[in-house]
Amino acid sequence: MYRSFLIFYFVSLFSPQFSIAQSRYGVLITEFLADPSPVIALPESSFIELNNRSGKDLHLLNWTIGNGSNSATIKSDYLLKADSFLILCPAASVMAYAVLGPTLGVAGFPALNNDAGDIILRSDAGAVIHAIHYDRSWYENDVKSQGGWSLEMIDMDYPCGRKNWTASISSLGGTPGKKNSVDRENPDSDPPALQQAVSSDSLNLVLLFDEPVDSLSASSSSNYLISDGIGTPETAESLPPFFDHVVVHLQHPLANGKWYTISVEQVADCSGNEISLQNTCKVGIPEKANNGDIVFNEILFNPPAFGYDYLELYNRSSKVISCSDLFLAGKNIDGSLKDPVALVKEDRAFFPGEYLLLTENIAWVLDNYPPAPAAQMVALPALPSLPDDLGKVVLLNATGDLLDELDYDHHWHSPLLSNESGVSLERIRPDLPTSQASNWTSAAAAAGYGTPGYKNSEFSIDSTGVGFISVEPKIFSPDMDGYRDFCFINYHLPSAGFIGSITIYNVWGRIVRQLVNNAVWATDGNYRWDGLDDQQNPLPMGHYILYIELFLPDGTVKKQTLVCVLARGNRK
Repeated sequence: MYRSFLIFYFVSLFSPQFSIAQSRYGVLITEFLADPSPVIALPESSFIELNNRSGKDLHLLNWTIGNGSNSATIKSDYLLKADSFLILCPAASVMAYAVLGPTLGVAGFPALNNDAGDIILRSDAGAVIHAIHYDRSWYENDVKSQGGWSLEMIDMDYPCGRKNWTASISSLGGTPGKKNSVDRENPDSDPPALQQAVSSDSLNLVLLFDEPVDSLSASSSSNYLISDGIGTPETAESLPPFFDHVVVHLQHPLANGKWYTISVEQVADCSGNEISLQNTCKVGIPEKANNGDIVFNEILFNPPAFGYDYLELYNRSSKVISCSDLFLAGKNIDGSLKDPVALVKEDRAFFPGEYLLLTENIAWVLDNYPPAPAAQMVALPALPSLPDDLGKVVLLNATGDLLDELDYDHHWHSPLLSNESGVSLERIRPDLPTSQASNWTSAAAAAGYGTPGYKNSEFSIDSTGVGFISVEPKIFSPDMDGYRDFCFINYHLPSAGFIGSITIYNVWGRIVRQLVNNAVWATDGNYRWDGLDDQQNPLPMGHYILYIELFLPDGTVKKQTLVCVLARGNRK
C-alpha cells in the first residue's frame, strides 16, 4: 500500500488532477458528529464534513469513508468544488442535512463510536487522504462530550497537529457545511516524539510516534540507528492510515535477552517539525511472562467523587514482556474469574524495572497527578470491579497462567488516615509477597496520595546484610508525607523454620507494642512499625527499644536488641 502511495505521489508531478486526488490532506475531515443524542439543534443522525483544500475540483466517485472496521463507497460522481464543504451522512438523513449545506447521502454510512474511534477517507485508488483517531477527551467539555455536539477542527492549515480539535461552540451544536465555529489560528510547532518500539521478531521492529509523521523522511532508513552493533536498518516504511507507525527491517538480528536503544533523527511531522529531544527508546525481543515476573504495585479502589480507579503493574523480572500477552480479571468467591480483559489492543513492550498504569481515564489521572508519565499508561474500556472495602484481582498470561494475585483490604491503609477516599495503596517492597498485608500502605500525603506510573512514595529496599536484622530508618515520623513514615525491621536469616517475636518497649521498660508474636518467619523479609501502640493509638515522640527473639525447634536461639526514634508530624 505504501509503495503504491509513493507511485501516486510521483505521478502527481506530471498529472495535476491525479496528484490532488491521491495527496494526503488534499481533502480534509473537518467536522463530525459521533453521538447525535441528546439533540441540540442538529438532525438526530451522525455526519462527517469534508473540505476540499486542494485548489481544484475533484470527482468523488468510488472514494470511501470508513471507521477502521467498515467502509462505505461513494457511488455517485459528485463534484467537490475547490474550497467547498460537503456533508456526508446516511442516505436516510440527506433531507434533514441538506437545509444546512451541500449534502451527499452514503449507503452503508459507517457507524461512529461515541467514546473513541477512527474516521478514514480514501481516494478511488485506495490512497489515504485523511485519517483521524478521535476520543472523548477531544471535547474538552464534560457536558458536550455526552452527545449532541460535533467535534470541529480548529486550524485547517495544520490538519495533523495535536490539540487541533474541540467541541463546537455553535448554538446548533455544530456547523455542518459551513466554516467551523472554532476556526482560528492554531499553529503546530511541537516536534514528533518516539514513544516506543516493538519487536515482532529479531529482524523487524514497529516504531510508534505520538503523531503522524512525514512519509518521505520517515521512510529513509538512514534516519534510524540501533545500538550495540546493529546499526542502520535495511529499510523503513511508514504505515497508513495514520502514518504514526514505521516498520523497520534490520540488517542484523537482535539477540534474545538483550536490550537495545534505537535513535531517530531528521524525521518530521506533517507540519515540518523535526524530531528533537524525545528521539530514543528501548527495544528487545519479548519473552513469556511467568509467575512473579510482573506484580501489582499500586491500587486506587476508592477514588474521590468523579474520579477513576487505577491499577499499577511493575516488571520486577529481567525480561522484556509483550503486553499483548497479559490479561486482567477479577475473582469470585468460588475462585472463578470474572470480567477478564486484555491489557492492550495494540502491542507494546514492558521492560524490566518499568511501571505500567491501567485506568479507564488517562486524562483524569494526568490532571490529578501531574508527575504521572503518560507514556507509562494504558487506557482500558473497563477495569475489573474494585470494591471500596476489599476485593480480588489477578494478572494472567496468554496461556492462562497466574502471574500475580492481589487480595486487597481497605484495612491495609494507615490507621492514621481519617479519610481513605482518594488514597491509593502502595506496595512497599517489590521483592516481598503481594499477599503480605504489611507490605502495603497508604500513599503519602506529600505525593498527593498516589504515585500512578512511577516510583511509590513509600518504596523501600532491604539493605540488611545476610544473617543480620536491622531497623531502617532509625528515626521515623509517621505523618504520611512519604518520607520515613515507617520503621522497617529488615531481616535475612541463615535458614528456614525460625519462629520469632518482636516486642517494642519505651525508655521506661514498659511494653507498648507486641508487633510480632511467635510467628513463623521467612528466610528474607521485613516487618514494619507504624508508631502506634497495641490499641492503635499514636505513641509520643522518643526512643523505643525493639527486642527480637528467634528460635528453631532444635533449640537454636537468636536474640537482638535495636533502637529507633519516633518523631511526630501531620496526618490527613
